[in-house]
Amino acid sequence: MASVITCAKCKEEKDGLESAPMGGPAGQKVLESVCGECWREWQETSARLINHHGLTLANPKHRQQLREAMRDFLSLNEG
Repeated sequence: MASVITCAKCKEEKDGLESAPMGGPAGQKVLESVCGECWREWQETSARLINHHGLTLANPKHRQQLREAMRDFLSLNEG
């Protein structure tokens, strides 16, 4: 069962994710700081960014670009 968190993006208390959406510290940060609604919003946005910019996730520079966009979108760079 997801815990209730104060989301870094929407600043509301909502249900968090059931589990980290990725490995490592970034996944743990998302798990602790982002609600399920905002994560789903990011998933849609990331697909648009990948398509618009022609990103290839096999390319480390493209992955880094997408990670930065995720941190900005989800307000994880603040605080």
